[in-house]
Amino acid sequence: MLSVQAEPAKTAQPNHYGYRPQTTSDAVGQLFGQVRIETDLNGLINEIRHRKDKADFETNRPGVSCMILLAHSMGLVEEAEIDLAVTAGWEAVYRLYQEVVAKIMDHLNQESMSIAGIDSVHSDFEPMSFEMQQSKNEGVFLMLGVYPRFSQFSLLDIDRELAKAVAGCLKWTIFNGGIGILVDDLSKAWMMMGDELDALKEALETQGHLSNGELAEFFLENDVYPFTEITDDQEYLEDRIGYLKSVLTNNCKSMFGALPEIREIRRMLAGWRKSNQAIYQNPWVKFVRETIKVWKWIEKFGLKASECRISPCDNDHGDVYLDYGHVIGCGFDWEESVVSEVYNDMAQAGENPAGIIRLNPLACSEVGERLTLLAKSRGLIRLAEVINADLDAQNEA
Repeated sequence: MLSVQAEPAKTAQPNHYGYRPQTTSDAVGQLFGQVRIETDLNGLINEIRHRKDKADFETNRPGVSCMILLAHSMGLVEEAEIDLAVTAGWEAVYRLYQEVVAKIMDHLNQESMSIAGIDSVHSDFEPMSFEMQQSKNEGVFLMLGVYPRFSQFSLLDIDRELAKAVAGCLKWTIFNGGIGILVDDLSKAWMMMGDELDALKEALETQGHLSNGELAEFFLENDVYPFTEITDDQEYLEDRIGYLKSVLTNNCKSMFGALPEIREIRRMLAGWRKSNQAIYQNPWVKFVRETIKVWKWIEKFGLKASECRISPCDNDHGDVYLDYGHVIGCGFDWEESVVSEVYNDMAQAGENPAGIIRLNPLACSEVGERLTLLAKSRGLIRLAEVINADLDAQNEA
């Protein structure tokens, strides 16, 4: 037991219960005074960081190499820099790896913003995140992620021919970029809603003469899936049927029919330039032109949508397809509620849109092109957002 001896003159006399009030001692003050640390904490922290970096480098050596080669294929690091780092040792290589990761992210973000317009405010348009990972079974891959975003465009208020071209460009952009989905397709693909739409469509073929209230009663009495799994409240189901009918009857397909392919849109643009200056001067034409530029870029590199190489995450990685990260709407009243329902489901499940791109030293150039296309696609969507916001502001003024 630790014992501290106090000077007699400074020791208070005990009371009847043996307690000494206000006991003081210089020795006690010294015992609980400020601790003096002789160890160099900065040096210790640096040593811990050094060991961690070395362990990370040794564990992820193939991934580190792939990322450096990827940056080289994208023109972000010179071969001489790589040779110099390799000659200097693992620490220099690891530092170069950390630098190129930041360079790739910045390059992709700048690629998007250059299409959307550097002068525009993009503070709410979050950059895509990616992280290099590797495992024994899957090798090296990039884990891509985006924050869920809904872009609704006011295409119902503009010239029908122009709106059809814009919708075609949007569909082409998200399909080739692998980054988005139309609300029309989302409503059919998302969990129970797709089943609801299919069941309602089938029922309307034979029961189309019934009112919404009568349909609700019919579904409940005949235990029609999936409606009876959702509710047994006839009034709620009546409202739900009205909502689902609007999804079935007022959508991109019913409004515009089959959307034009990019080559047809290019011919439409040439026609406007020659004979319809009213359309050609519309701000949306800039979006059409920029989409065609990206299409030409794809043709130059020979990149095909089938070679997207953005794989959906599996059970090991969790989360939903990257497509769900950016939902595109054309301006129908029901769109926002569908997206809200889907994104609420994702939030409650703790899921985020994510995808995987495989990496290997022989395919770094193709992966770089795919990432660049992804960035260009996001830039096109952002450009469309900027144009739409400006036009909405003009209409409100």
